[in-house]
Amino acid sequence: MPLQQALSAQYWLSVIHHTNDLDPSTGLFQHGNPNIKEVALTFDDGPDPRYEPQIVKILKDYNVTATFFVVGIRVKQYPNLIALLSKSGLEVGDHTYDHQRLDALPPHQIASEIRLGANHIVQAGGGHSMLFRPPGDQYDNKVLSVAKGLGYTTVSYTVGARDYEVQPTGFIAKRIMDRTENGSIILLHQDTQSTVTDLPTILTRLKSEGYRFVTISEMISHLDSQHSSTPTAKLTS
Repeated sequence: MPLQQALSAQYWLSVIHHTNDLDPSTGLFQHGNPNIKEVALTFDDGPDPRYEPQIVKILKDYNVTATFFVVGIRVKQYPNLIALLSKSGLEVGDHTYDHQRLDALPPHQIASEIRLGANHIVQAGGGHSMLFRPPGDQYDNKVLSVAKGLGYTTVSYTVGARDYEVQPTGFIAKRIMDRTENGSIILLHQDTQSTVTDLPTILTRLKSEGYRFVTISEMISHLDSQHSSTPTAKLTS
């Protein structure tokens, strides 16, 4: 998140009132429809051969869908895992080629990171998704402008699991349950054991509270006309 945005009272008011869910001027997507009891699970930083197959199996066992933001250089190493995601009906998004912090790069390098990541996803059979998440959720107006110019929706999140660190059992599930609401975009990671351990609890509890699980593309399609006047995301196989 840009510093100037984090310090803006107008920004936080828009968060509270959900008026900035999908900003057509920047292509930034931050929250689903607050009137629909649904959430989007997102998993960053894969593919990972240790944990991703376990995550996919858990999602299948619970009949839950999700969106996986993958890194091009890892896709190149493990293309079979992209095929697994596609075969399982899970959505694949672009998380750049080698996970650099984009706000420190000039525009042409930002564009290259996004394009190279997308190319490897397509080559591995993951389709061409126009969904993009910057590493570390670090973006500024420059990053948003480049991504939008390439036709991408930049996907942020509303609930961070803090699973990028080793956590005690139950910590991640509690953190998510304490923060989830209608339209939440939940950020998890594909490369940690803590995620695998708590994922069944997360799914069980969210289902017990009546939440439906959707992909990011589905969540965008459920925004009202005020927020979705500009088409920003598509997924083709």
